[in-house]
Amino acid sequence: MTAAHERLYLRTLHQLVAAGVPFGALGTFALRRHCPTLPRRLVADCDLLLPPDPAALNALTHLLQAAGWHVTLWEQPVTRPLLAADLAGKYYLRARQAGAVLDCAYENDFLSWPEFWAECGWHHGLPLLAPAAILRQKAQVGRPADLAVLRWWQQAALGAGASA
Repeated sequence: MTAAHERLYLRTLHQLVAAGVPFGALGTFALRRHCPTLPRRLVADCDLLLPPDPAALNALTHLLQAAGWHVTLWEQPVTRPLLAADLAGKYYLRARQAGAVLDCAYENDFLSWPEFWAECGWHHGLPLLAPAAILRQKAQVGRPADLAVLRWWQQAALGAGASA
């Protein structure tokens, strides 16, 4: 992730909050918001989870498109209104702008929306999944990029323990 992408994500997320769109950030981007020393190079995109509610997803899509994001569902451009039947089993909307990628999931194999929201907290004006929950999910998924973040986190924790 570049500094410009990070600014774009932050501006967009604050716009979503201001518009009352329900969401929480998770993944490496959210972890970096909790821990700014996490290197940008470990952040590939910005991941959000929203309730599986067509009204919320339509509001999200409207705001993103108005802000210049290209929104797709399974690589097909999104047209509104989004209907529940069109969304079922497809997991997320993807938005792209200037090389930045915003993945907006509404289905999650690890957490339902109520479980997810219960583990979120507000941090600098944004709803973020708690670091422990992010790390737990990264360990469960276990992709190479997730494992790289976990290694960085463990090394950072060891370094912090040595300086304490």
